[in-house]
Amino acid sequence: MIRGVLLASTLLLAPMAQAAGPYGKVVVGNWSGGAFTNDATGAFSHCAVNAAYKNGTRMLTSITADFKWLLGFSHASWKLKPGERLALQLVFDRTSRIDVTADVKTPVLMTIAMPADSQLINAFRHGGYLELVANDRRLAFALTSTSEMLPALVECARQSASIRGPVTSSPGQNAPRPSEADAQARAEKKAVLEKTRDLIRAKALACIGREGGPMLLTDEKAEVVAKAAMIFCKADVDALVQATIEIIELDGARPADREAIRRAAEQRVQDVVMAQIIRSRGEMLNRRNQPSPAPSSGPTPSVSPTL
Repeated sequence: MIRGVLLASTLLLAPMAQAAGPYGKVVVGNWSGGAFTNDATGAFSHCAVNAAYKNGTRMLTSITADFKWLLGFSHASWKLKPGERLALQLVFDRTSRIDVTADVKTPVLMTIAMPADSQLINAFRHGGYLELVANDRRLAFALTSTSEMLPALVECARQSASIRGPVTSSPGQNAPRPSEADAQARAEKKAVLEKTRDLIRAKALACIGREGGPMLLTDEKAEVVAKAAMIFCKADVDALVQATIEIIELDGARPADREAIRRAAEQRVQDVVMAQIIRSRGEMLNRRNQPSPAPSSGPTPSVSPTL
């Protein structure tokens, strides 16, 4: 069943070209889905979600990379004819009737264009009840969380614009290889990102050194000290996380789950901070254990802990 749902979401936009995904996860109410890429180009193609109903039908909604909307319906027992166009009616809240034309994509899937400024999308966003009428057959759907789901799909499309999926070559063809100029540009971009990351890291560690210094000689674990100091230096830490995310995405063959990338970047930053705290704590303990110098007539210099 899950495979069928993913296939329907994949085919919702472009049945002639397979798509990879979902990347990330979009969950709003009873709607769930994610972002998809085009197998032929590897580029982001659309974000799609679907919801299951007791009548056996799945309703699907998607937004393309250029922000065009589609509404889809799928049922495992349908036997439609791909390529046909069907005249249907959508009735919202038993009062608003909208005539639409559905394109049959597969024997079990049909889609309806839903322009961004149309009466249809406004009714879909704000309605509470939908009836799909085809000749003498009528299917009913409760519209749950559509007012929250549509903006979530827009945000998914915005955040997924740079996703690169796998490229599947045609039989007998090799997948295109990046040119030498592309490789050089990528290397130069990475060098700039790493320099920027290093500058941000120095600033963040200086802040963490000031905030975490008083806790270095306590019994708190290094992880606790690191997390506490990072809270006080949140702006610098967030900038370091973002710089790390950009490097991770550039290093990878393709960005995968954005949330997973963020977690990985946050863990990298925390590991750097913890290593610095452990090293600083060891240096301070070594200084404390060293023999005291002979008394002198001058004032005793003070040592402030730094990272």
